[in-house]
Amino acid sequence: MRFSILPVLALAGTFTSVLSAPTPEPLAIERRATTQATIIQSLITTVVPSLSAINATAHTVTPASSPAALAVAEAAAKPEIAAVVAAFSASTAQLKSLNHKRDTTAIATRQATVPLGVLLGELVADVLAAVDALLNSLGLGPASGLLAPLGPALSALLLALEVVVDDLLLAVETLVNDLLTGLAAGLILAK
Repeated sequence: MRFSILPVLALAGTFTSVLSAPTPEPLAIERRATTQATIIQSLITTVVPSLSAINATAHTVTPASSPAALAVAEAAAKPEIAAVVAAFSASTAQLKSLNHKRDTTAIATRQATVPLGVLLGELVADVLAAVDALLNSLGLGPASGLLAPLGPALSALLLALEVVVDDLLLAVETLVNDLLTGLAAGLILAK
């Protein structure tokens, strides 16, 4: 049996590269996600009354209603939509400021929060329900003018959350790379 130094060097190189590779701090990523979840939870609390008012207003008219009734409903929904857009903008600004600084939230606080994806699903479902109610009651013409600022505000909010998703993907990529490198080294040594 011949002894080869190659597998030993490959294994040593694997350990060196794994130990020297920069990895994101999982706790920092989790803290940032939790803080963002707190901001989204606060946003939902702020926006739900306005969305409920929009739904209530939308259910008072139909596209066949008189133009005066449609105008009254449109005038009633306009400030509520403006309030939703303002809340989205404020939350977007908070999220963007979080992306540039470290958060030191306590472990107990991190573990007590609802997952960010669940909160986003709830928020988007509530917004889409209000949009659907307005479209069904006012018709496409008047509702599209009212809803125009809502799309960009929601998009900006979701884009502000992109950093958390990117950090999580980086952590998963690093984990998978390390596992595959270790597996490759183990297979080389097993030969």
